[in-house]
Amino acid sequence: MKKQQDNRRRAIDDLIENVKAQDFVPVEGSPAYVLIDGKKVHMPAYVPYVGPEYFKHHPRILCYAINQNLSKHRSWSEMWMQEWAADQMCAIDRLNRAVDRGKALPIKPYAEGFIPLAALLYLRANGNRNSDNLPITIDRVVSVSNFVKFSTSDSASSSEIPDSWWQECSSRYVRNEIDILKPDVIITFGKRTYMQLEKVLSDMNYPDDSLQTHNCRFPGRIPSEKARPVRGNDKVYWTQDILPLTSRIESPLESFVNWRMTRFPGYFLDIAKAWNLL
Repeated sequence: MKKQQDNRRRAIDDLIENVKAQDFVPVEGSPAYVLIDGKKVHMPAYVPYVGPEYFKHHPRILCYAINQNLSKHRSWSEMWMQEWAADQMCAIDRLNRAVDRGKALPIKPYAEGFIPLAALLYLRANGNRNSDNLPITIDRVVSVSNFVKFSTSDSASSSEIPDSWWQECSSRYVRNEIDILKPDVIITFGKRTYMQLEKVLSDMNYPDDSLQTHNCRFPGRIPSEKARPVRGNDKVYWTQDILPLTSRIESPLESFVNWRMTRFPGYFLDIAKAWNLL
């Protein structure tokens, strides 16, 4: 156990050192900022969340959403940025520190339950159909981040992210994260995220047979069960095989959003079909 903890701590430290060495904030676009004594303080890049048993568990799963929405449209933006602006290390290691304090991971599709349930479905699809072989909680064995490490200030739409941000984050952070975390599988959320990841792996000359990549639709503007009711065999599979997996997702003491994944069975049924679970 100590060896796994040492591996995790070393990995997080190495990731932090890379972010500090880059010392980068994009010029193009309108990156999120908070006013401190009348001066703009922009948010730095940050490192992935790494579960306490990530290096012990196989397959190692690394998940990438799009970016952290710190626009003015979100109620939590000002509070988070005020806290992070006061402590650079807190800002850079914001994901791990939130979980260590019993708070929800500050990545919305993760805190809502979409990313952890998709990761559990991947394990179910790859030889872990027996629930006894699944981790007690998925949160302890995954690593999670956003591909783009910066947020636009004025828009909540991912379409407003400048192309240069994708490129800069690919070369400055994502390559380093893959090198250090050495995942067996990377699950992306959003088509652009997947396309950019494939480019990163190609540029790295990453061996095709040593890493699996899978993409899920980003869980935004998807039909709920009310709009897309499930019936017949799909209903049975959702009730008996997918829904029980939610017991393997930790419920934080404090969260900025509620779990929503159970209201969208069609989303997970589509993933299950894509991964040949049905």
